[in-house]
Amino acid sequence: MLDNQKIKPRKALQLIQPYSPGKSIREVQKELGINKVIKLASNENPLGPSPMAIEAISKGILDINRYPDANASAVKEMLSKQTC
Repeated sequence: MLDNQKIKPRKALQLIQPYSPGKSIREVQKELGINKVIKLASNENPLGPSPMAIEAISKGILDINRYPDANASAVKEMLSKQTC
């Protein structure tokens, strides 16, 4: 491939800072000398996934190899039936 044909990222992407994760539970335990740590950062949940999420994932797992409907037709149809 010629140099002038290479795909180049948008300049705006150069301004994005890389993700910097917080300390792990083990690091906090060691640093503070405590045994029990419940981490609530980084969208973590000490209760685990909700049963509804587990059910939805289980139902959709066999279709995970397919792209979703980009038009979100089922969602739009469901919302169109809602009344305010």
